[in-house]
Amino acid sequence: MLKLIYTETDLHIELLTADLEDWVEQRLLFSNSTGEVIFLSSETASFLLPATICEATAVNFYLHRHGITTVTANRCDLDRVEIGLTGYWLATDPDSNQGIFITQLLDRVEFYLWQLWCSGNSRSVMSDGVAN
Repeated sequence: MLKLIYTETDLHIELLTADLEDWVEQRLLFSNSTGEVIFLSSETASFLLPATICEATAVNFYLHRHGITTVTANRCDLDRVEIGLTGYWLATDPDSNQGIFITQLLDRVEFYLWQLWCSGNSRSVMSDGVAN
């Protein structure tokens, strides 16, 4: 599962081994027990990668080859590629641009996208899938 955390100033992506449905259920139960209201909706989200590490045509070929239609890769200018994902948005305000977006894809696709994001954000990736 990929978890994208959007804040006022940053984006952070985590690679989780949890099942999407289980993770959502646990998060909603926790928010219920604390009285926090969480809004959940089916959405799309995106993040940018440097074009130098992510050639959109190569990513699109990889996705097409594996029959993945819930991810897109589009060049948005000379320097950046936009990766689009289909999944679920969780936030405390339905109109907020801060919250958590989650999606579940094939493990190898999640790991590939996470590695690209880590590379584009100067994070090193260890062999166990943990960023330094």
